[in-house]
Amino acid sequence: MTRPRVELVRPWRGMTPHERQQARRHRLLEAALEEFGTVGFRAATVGAICVRAELTNRYFYEHFADREAALRAVYDDLLTRALEHMGAALEGGGDFQERIMAALDAYLSFVMADPRRPRVISVESVGVSPAMEERRRAARHTIADLVDTHYARGVAAGDLVDRPFRKQALALVGAANELVIDWVLGERTATVAEVSADIAEVYLPLLRSRRARP
Repeated sequence: MTRPRVELVRPWRGMTPHERQQARRHRLLEAALEEFGTVGFRAATVGAICVRAELTNRYFYEHFADREAALRAVYDDLLTRALEHMGAALEGGGDFQERIMAALDAYLSFVMADPRRPRVISVESVGVSPAMEERRRAARHTIADLVDTHYARGVAAGDLVDRPFRKQALALVGAANELVIDWVLGERTATVAEVSADIAEVYLPLLRSRRARP
């Protein structure tokens, strides 16, 4: 009876095969962010992404089926990081209005720190495919759900009026997104504080109207 063959997996340059694979994926994501966030999704090519990542096409297809799959991965990574910043701000101190504005500032600070980020999230991901559109819709609803959850906490604490807020939360997400798009496609001279102030003029009347007491 022959014994099964056992292959020894040796580290290369101190990295295991899995670690090398993850490192290649990270390089591809960084390269894809640069291509999608500068020349745009439609002008970007797999070849250009691989040249920028200093990897062959073989490694691209090891991780992604096509350009759209790479776009989804970049989009999901950016959204996850943005949600982490917003979630931390919402768990901070202050009343509902203060926490919502803090979450807005956290989002703006994250995306505006690197113009490639909002270009991918709010511009290059638009109209790519029905699947990508559904992903974008799900992202908007995820943020609205996060806001609505904190609104419900305010109602339970007696601080906010007990009325549905889900649709209003979704509208706030849309308003912020439109002004971020305007910043991305414009001259980008406005600061985070200035963009936040513009959005606040839309947010604050609604948020104040939902206070249970003056």
